[in-house]
Amino acid sequence: MSKRTRNLYAWKTRTDDGRKRQVEAQLFGAQWKFTSYCAGDEDWVTHDPPLLDDLENLEMKVFNKYQRKHNSWDQVLSVRKLIALHYPEAVESDD
Repeated sequence: MSKRTRNLYAWKTRTDDGRKRQVEAQLFGAQWKFTSYCAGDEDWVTHDPPLLDDLENLEMKVFNKYQRKHNSWDQVLSVRKLIALHYPEAVESDD
């Protein structure tokens, strides 16, 4: 049986100490689940709330996919709402 990956986004970064870090964000229902794995760790770590850098990377990936008509605008909005919920200081105000 194949694993459906339509709502799975993954990317790799490096930590401050130079270790490779793989991040996965998956949308299931209306909930985002963030997990990461660093080189040298034993298990995947679930992040709740997710890190701001991870949310910003996800927003970029979801928006790029939206521009290619591969997902809906609702997914972009759901990531932006998550950023506003957990990191209100990171959201630019229009005031």
